[in-house]
Amino acid sequence: MDLAPDGGPSSLTMAPENPPQLLLSPNLDVPAPCPKPGPPENPLKQLLVSEEDWEFEVTVFYRGCQVFQQTVFCPGGLRLVGSEAGDRTLPGQPIRLPDPAASLTDRGVTGYVQRVLSCLGGGLALWRAGQWLCAQRLGHCHVYWAVGEELLPNSGHRPDGEVPKDREGGVFNMGPFIADLIAFIEGSRRSPRYTLWFCVGQSWPQDQPWIKRLVMVKVVPMCLRALLDMARVGGASSLENTVDLHISNSHPLSLTSDQYKAYLQDLVEDMDF
Repeated sequence: MDLAPDGGPSSLTMAPENPPQLLLSPNLDVPAPCPKPGPPENPLKQLLVSEEDWEFEVTVFYRGCQVFQQTVFCPGGLRLVGSEAGDRTLPGQPIRLPDPAASLTDRGVTGYVQRVLSCLGGGLALWRAGQWLCAQRLGHCHVYWAVGEELLPNSGHRPDGEVPKDREGGVFNMGPFIADLIAFIEGSRRSPRYTLWFCVGQSWPQDQPWIKRLVMVKVVPMCLRALLDMARVGGASSLENTVDLHISNSHPLSLTSDQYKAYLQDLVEDMDF
């Protein structure tokens, strides 16, 4: 619109119907269209995938006496080693088992435990690979393992297996654990097990109480303990309230029972991390 000067006749000049196109400099950034938001990411999957959130509680028993307990972050896995740190070039965070002379009074037992520790060599390695926890022994000590309760191993029964030396071996599969956790929420009376027990340097305590073994090690994946604790809030078979999940340094999660169950079912359908 073009206005005439003051005092003169007013006139209007209309803009053309097809105005010239705006020319943009090739260096000018044009904002891209906002993408449509996708479905929310499963927070439980983020928890299980992130190696930084994997925290293990390691407890060591000499002849049934607890001599060590520590909770550690192990993004690259852990290695249980003897009195010496072992080969530091090997992967995994070394966790040194304590000197038995500092906690045991029986000199005979102390000597046998020291012999077991001296044969650990590079250590007992434990790490996560996808939905599996894998183990391998890097020394001469034979190691037997089983999945049991937090307070008691499956003593009186055969071990689940022996940790191999020349290759990795799977010791825990998270797929069946998640499936059992869903069944537990839906009313089954059996809570899924997640605690790994290792018998080092001796056969599995099948015919004797486990406290008679020289070296027993318990390893608890903290995130699996937290998942089971969530299922137990308000009763495992009937979650009615919102439950909170707090694991190590991860962000807290607040989920309804329906959301929690749906996320668990999603994990079962897509366990290829």
